[in-house]
Amino acid sequence: MSLPHRIAGNLALDFANTISRRGTDREVDHLATAADILAWSRQTGLIDDDFALRSADHKGLVKDVLTLRAAVSDAGSAIAHGGEPPAAALDTIRTYAAEALRTGALAGSPVSLHFRGANRITGAIAWAALDLLRGDELSRLKQCPPEDCRWLFIDRTKNGSRRWCDMNSCGNRAKKHSHRRMPD
Repeated sequence: MSLPHRIAGNLALDFANTISRRGTDREVDHLATAADILAWSRQTGLIDDDFALRSADHKGLVKDVLTLRAAVSDAGSAIAHGGEPPAAALDTIRTYAAEALRTGALAGSPVSLHFRGANRITGAIAWAALDLLRGDELSRLKQCPPEDCRWLFIDRTKNGSRRWCDMNSCGNRAKKHSHRRMPD
């Protein structure tokens, strides 16, 4: 299975965007298995080729990843539509960030934080979500409008005019649909 393009401008949002054609009969969950999660995590640089996770921990990783992804998606979607992120979503993100910090290692000057085990994935994502939630780009968080997409992204255009997750997919599709509906 091919992994989705990373278009969001934030690790946590790219993580939330790992479901394609959401809500359709062609929906694809790119993180359905531990192998998928590890492949995506390698692609994003969260882990390297030497990272190993005991097979006994695979089921827990999938459960944690799906729980965290739902929380990031729920929080991002609410914010993109001008609302407050759900308290349950924030609690979930905080829980994963706190666990990663509790078991992480601090080293160096300036201090760097190193997560261990599966927290190299879930902890890094939770902290990326927290950085976004308390950062100055939050007002630029948007959600792609097509019902079968709903990907989240940071609009970094000067005038804040980005509408779609990716012009080459959703943007072109929306323009074609609009063009077909135009009267002759």
